[in-house]
Amino acid sequence: MEKEKEIPKRSSSPYLSLTYYCSIFLVFSICIYATITNYIYPLPTTPTINQFVSVNSLNLNDSQISSIKNLGLTPKKPVQIINNDGKKMTIHGRFLHITDLHIDPYYKDGSDFDEMCHRGKSGEAGKYGDAIMGCDSPPLLVDETFKWIRENLIDKIDFIIYTGDSPRHDNDREYPRTQLKITEMNKDISRRFEELAQYNKDGELNPWTCHVSGNNCVWPHQTIAMASDTIRELFSAWKEFIPSYQMHTYLQGAYFFQEIIPNQLAVLSLNSLFWFSNNPLVDDCDTPSDAGYKHFEWLGYVLKEMRARNMKVWLSSHVPPNEKNFDNTCLRKYIVWTHEYRDVIIGGLYGHMNLDHFIPLDSVQAYKSIKKDFKNQFTDSAFSAFEIEEEELGESGLYKALDENFSDGFFKALGGVPSNKVKYMDTLRENLYAPLKGQKKSGEYYERYSVAHVGASVIPTFNPGLRVWEYNITNLEQELQQVKFEPWDKFFAGVEKMVEVQSKYESDDEASISKKKHKKNKKKKNKKKKRDHTFPKPMPKDRPLGPAYIEQTYTPERYVQYYADLDSINKGKKDFGYEIEYSTDDSLYGMASLTVKNWIEYGRKLGKPIKEANADGKKKNKKGKKKKTHGKLDKIWTNYLKNTFVSSDYEHKGYG
Repeated sequence: MEKEKEIPKRSSSPYLSLTYYCSIFLVFSICIYATITNYIYPLPTTPTINQFVSVNSLNLNDSQISSIKNLGLTPKKPVQIINNDGKKMTIHGRFLHITDLHIDPYYKDGSDFDEMCHRGKSGEAGKYGDAIMGCDSPPLLVDETFKWIRENLIDKIDFIIYTGDSPRHDNDREYPRTQLKITEMNKDISRRFEELAQYNKDGELNPWTCHVSGNNCVWPHQTIAMASDTIRELFSAWKEFIPSYQMHTYLQGAYFFQEIIPNQLAVLSLNSLFWFSNNPLVDDCDTPSDAGYKHFEWLGYVLKEMRARNMKVWLSSHVPPNEKNFDNTCLRKYIVWTHEYRDVIIGGLYGHMNLDHFIPLDSVQAYKSIKKDFKNQFTDSAFSAFEIEEEELGESGLYKALDENFSDGFFKALGGVPSNKVKYMDTLRENLYAPLKGQKKSGEYYERYSVAHVGASVIPTFNPGLRVWEYNITNLEQELQQVKFEPWDKFFAGVEKMVEVQSKYESDDEASISKKKHKKNKKKKNKKKKRDHTFPKPMPKDRPLGPAYIEQTYTPERYVQYYADLDSINKGKKDFGYEIEYSTDDSLYGMASLTVKNWIEYGRKLGKPIKEANADGKKKNKKGKKKKTHGKLDKIWTNYLKNTFVSSDYEHKGYG
């Protein structure tokens, strides 16, 4: 009789069973990932819906031209769009950047500065607040600021970017900040912006606000985690400004974007607190479970889609990117995203520091730092040859100077009388502006760099400031005639599924790695980090440079900076209002447009006297050689410093 064949039994080994099920899960995840990727990123996105019923240029009358010129702005023909739902929108080629309101409901006119302007009957606290004295914003200052915007700007701008903070600082123990009080202040400011965004009598929507949340908008101070009660409180204050299809995303991380001109222009509202080194819940941006990593994951999905739709974007956030504000793993990742999407990103706007200045971001330094930890995972770029001679982020001369000369509290911007701000700007001059490279090492359009713009605040750390940017709309009418687009709701539904799958895969992977590390006889460390998909791929070679580098539609042309002269206003010499402080095309800035090239060349002018002085100091003094003078360049720096402190004369008052 023929012997029956034995059926092999499945091994009962737990390790083989685990391997079997993990393999099935991995295959399943990859299939879903591939399906969703194909769903989200068809290249290019297939246009399906004609967004506009009509697009027409409008003529300005004499009164409108005069009103625009009185504000130091450029009269230009606006473009009116009528959507398929009948709503009108007029594009003027301008927008407002406002930051750091810090409203203080306890402020008392005539109180003492030493009591944070909360107490005292014979003090000197002014009705509208006082520059440099260390108090937060009186409600009257905030009232009058919004009134001035409504009466002077609202019919001349396309949108508003508000980069936080809204609540007062936590600087008075007799009035402790609670979650309830913080939410009330956030709602107060949100309501004011909502009133600005009402429809006017012609049925046209007034400028929409894209907001970000700052380190004082949360409780505890500058502490925030993913999907937390803190984010739900922020949502309760700002929900009117969150597009419905992004509400779930916002509740996860308090970030979103606002489409300004459909399928053309958007503003990304980023949550820099997930990258902020002073957030105790931030570890780094290289760990998949960390909030900073997940934020970059979202940023990557959105920027890829923006590129597929051929859109242009402004980035906005509260805390500006520098080597002390951001964790280094977050800063380098942020810089390379701005670099590799230089065809899409126009620029970045920030607040927090209360100083009107700009920060060049160097992709070479960022990549050098990244390659140190992620070896052999990045191909060489056009600027890779300069990495050898360049310092890496986290070890640069700027980082060392900031670390040696300024405490961590300096970068927390805790309120109070500002100190050591001149020293800080001198440090930037020597270690940030002076080392900027020329075209030979930066590219024809200085595309090695991107630029972060930090705005003057409304809170009277110095004088209150506002900024109106003007951008190119010369060919907008013709370009909008062809605009078609795919709705965003499908995109976000796909993104949420992709994030869920990716998070599950990475959390399982982290758990697996953790188990291996705890096994006996496994003492060797992984010298090479696993590939990180939250780093961007190189910009495709066939993509043209965007508005930040080459003049085209949406290129920023100039801005006008306004300030409120509080000393004169409080003394009754002037009525309350904002007046022109400077514009970027005046004689001491001299910028024909605001491309990255113009900013880097301007930065090199600011740093040139220091660079040459340092070079001369290294050489032996030659007999009879005269010391170089930089009359015009020194004047440019003096003017820049005056504007940094919003014409408050801070630089001459001995605060350091």
